[in-house]
Amino acid sequence: MASLLLTACNSAPDPVTLNTVKTGTPALWKVSGTKPGQVGVAYMFGTIHILPNDVQWRTPALETVIAESDHLVIEVLGLDDPQSAAKIFSRLAVSPGQEQLDTRIKPSLRDDLDRIIDASKISERTLNRMETWAAALSLASAQTRSLGLDSSGGVEKKLTAQFEKAGKPIVALETIESQLSYFDRLPETQQRLMLTSVIEESVDSQQAFEELFNAWMTGDVEQIVTLSDTGILNDPKTREFLLVTRNEDWAEQLDKRLQKPGTSLVAVGAAHLAGPDAVQEMLAKRGYKVEKIQ
Repeated sequence: MASLLLTACNSAPDPVTLNTVKTGTPALWKVSGTKPGQVGVAYMFGTIHILPNDVQWRTPALETVIAESDHLVIEVLGLDDPQSAAKIFSRLAVSPGQEQLDTRIKPSLRDDLDRIIDASKISERTLNRMETWAAALSLASAQTRSLGLDSSGGVEKKLTAQFEKAGKPIVALETIESQLSYFDRLPETQQRLMLTSVIEESVDSQQAFEELFNAWMTGDVEQIVTLSDTGILNDPKTREFLLVTRNEDWAEQLDKRLQKPGTSLVAVGAAHLAGPDAVQEMLAKRGYKVEKIQ
């Protein structure tokens, strides 16, 4: 999610030295029908929205899938227009009458909050005007930028460029507004848990990124599940809002798409394709055959 905010930034600090895998085989599934009317095929590829430089995540199997696919399905379109995206974010993020941000967390975290605000280069006045979810996302994306990473070279952008060059259609499962609206509708209690999680994890942001990236690169779905069960998704209500409900919506959209001829490459965040609530597991419950091919 923070990739939306990363996209709106024009520059990032020099990259830090990361302990990450350089060559890998990210997980890839094939979904095909078993019942009359289920005539389409979907390849499900879990992505990570930001990449270190000089990593090789493309494999022969993925390139074959890209060549076979008629179109690309991604989470959201419009991130290539940062000004428009920023306007949508501001409209949803800023509301009158917000409490000071440091009153929305327990006192023991206030020194840490001050530290990450100073490092973020975001003014405290700006953050105080934001709803809690928006302040949390802003600070989280600033921590990622501190690693010298941005979304300009992310998996989705590279795949999008490749499909555009091939003249193949690209469609999205959500709009920027609908994606951010999931956060905007979170109850305040969950928003504050989200902010607390961002603050508590700030000390180990580099290690957290390395663990997630390495799990993605090696196709370690179980590790992705473990990592996804911590942080903001550790709270059941937040998980239901931000992951399960969205996966259910995506499964419904893909079910309709799979009832038409054609082959789709579906490239969405890896957490959406991990665990019992994964999109492909929901499609399996609708009668589709799911095969892990990488």
